[in-house]
Amino acid sequence: MGLLIVALAIGVRVAWVFLVPTRPVGDFAMYVESGRYLAEHHSLDPEFIYMPGYVAVVAAVHALGGGLFAIKMIGVVAGGLATGAVYGLGRLLFGGTAAVVGGLLCALWPGGIAVASVTGTDMPSAALIAIALWLLVREAGRRPLGAPALFGLVLGLAAYVRAVALPLTLFSAPHFRARGALYGHVITRTLAAGVVAALVLLPWGIRNKKHYGEFFLTDSHGGHTALVGANPNSDGTYSRSLNRLFWEGTGYRLFSEPHRAGDRAAFKLAVSWTRTEPKYALGLLAAKADRLLTHERGLLYWPIYRQSVLPPGSRALAWFTNHRTGVERAVDWFWYALVAAILVGVIAAFARRNRPATSLLPIPLALVGIYVLFFSEVRYNLPVVVLLMPFAGAGVVWVGEAMRDLARFTIDRQRRPRLLYEGLVAIVAIAGVFIGWPRMLAAGARLRSEHRWAVAACSVGGAGQVCAFKPEIVRGQPSPVRGTWDGFGLALAPPATTAAVSTDLELPAGDYRVSMRMDCGERCSDGAEVAVSAAGAEIRRTPWPAAGSVVALAVPIRHAGGKLHLEVRINGKNLRPEEGVPALWISAFEVEPEKH
Repeated sequence: MGLLIVALAIGVRVAWVFLVPTRPVGDFAMYVESGRYLAEHHSLDPEFIYMPGYVAVVAAVHALGGGLFAIKMIGVVAGGLATGAVYGLGRLLFGGTAAVVGGLLCALWPGGIAVASVTGTDMPSAALIAIALWLLVREAGRRPLGAPALFGLVLGLAAYVRAVALPLTLFSAPHFRARGALYGHVITRTLAAGVVAALVLLPWGIRNKKHYGEFFLTDSHGGHTALVGANPNSDGTYSRSLNRLFWEGTGYRLFSEPHRAGDRAAFKLAVSWTRTEPKYALGLLAAKADRLLTHERGLLYWPIYRQSVLPPGSRALAWFTNHRTGVERAVDWFWYALVAAILVGVIAAFARRNRPATSLLPIPLALVGIYVLFFSEVRYNLPVVVLLMPFAGAGVVWVGEAMRDLARFTIDRQRRPRLLYEGLVAIVAIAGVFIGWPRMLAAGARLRSEHRWAVAACSVGGAGQVCAFKPEIVRGQPSPVRGTWDGFGLALAPPATTAAVSTDLELPAGDYRVSMRMDCGERCSDGAEVAVSAAGAEIRRTPWPAAGSVVALAVPIRHAGGKLHLEVRINGKNLRPEEGVPALWISAFEVEPEKH
């Protein structure tokens, strides 16, 4: 039965690849190009900063004469292996019927099928993580040494595809304990799994030592990823302007040499951005959770709806364009039903004290936590969903058995209280998630709206850096600040007629000149004013000369040393504000020593 389900999963994915001839773009094109470079030059591209596992498989396929279709078969096979692992986990944890249902859910999962035509690392890593988990569950009760060795071995291979798999070795501890291991043995077996995974990655660490002069087992872009996810100008999504901001402010370019120094600088900057406005950072976590878990329609972007991934005029593009609403609705409703089934399966596992099953939940939760903390896209949820599919299968079986028993009135007295208890808790949990999740996202959106701030490249003391511009917060009102790489804007939300932003700079004592360029477009008229103050004392007030004009403002400041607090305030009582549209743009912000 398991083999039949795997064959079904592979068959529908092969059919999808035939019918939807996706062209690789972006990162997916980079993987293919890097694989071909490796096959032809027998070394990684000098600019390659990712984990090499998927690229090595692409290189092997290319060396054997395979083209793009053959490369896509990597994802197809990965989908089949993930389905097999789901079936195996379901059979070990919940029984044969749940295994069949979980396997079928994975085989016919619309989002998982859609990404089969994309040349990416997400499904291969998901398959390897699921196989590692299956081996852990299969061997933990009978091979105290073999279980951590096999788990660490396969997770090490998964880390070659995506480095996020490496820390998952730590989360094998709850399962060892659930299978009866003493606490001392739990620690030693968990450490053994980590050591085996590290040994698998040892050749990669040696390569990094030779290439970068330092030993490490992960990739060289984690700091860049964290920087993207912490960017207040874009709500934690990628924007091309971040490249310019990072270069102007630090002297490094994203994803370019020197890789290690640039990655460390990016991570340091990401940490400082998170600390600058904790309430906004908390709201940003909600935004990243939203992108990761709320919908699965985003999985259709890369194989179908991104411009140029399907040939113009093709039948596939025309069909999916004409039926986009229905297709996206079907994908989302499958996801919502899957979430409900997962919740039922998890609750039944806890209620029935199925500790081997519940002990595995920290692993998908850890993946969610890592992605929400750093950076998330909907395709990053693939390993999370695969690991939860066995619970979904168990949930569907629970619902089916409950409906059968209720229809036949065959519930015995011992099962009746448990069934009612589990059903009530499941209903409360499902209602709590589907009602509470949108409210949580709305609360995060309010935090981002009220505490939004901006980062921009600026010049301080003759050196480029990244300046943080924080708004004057008015409780219950949206923040007036909007950021871009070279400056920031101040928006007025009626009935507010003023807005202010400030920045703090560490400077030695001396005389300085603060200069900036201000553009008010056509919304300014007589009476609008811009004021600049330092350390709370107003030092310059400038009336706006005329609508549509641009003002270059230079203000002399005498600073006693230490932190210099600068504030820019706009009095826009005569402005014509538009909701959410900045009334004033400020750029070319510089603080330079005064030349006498």
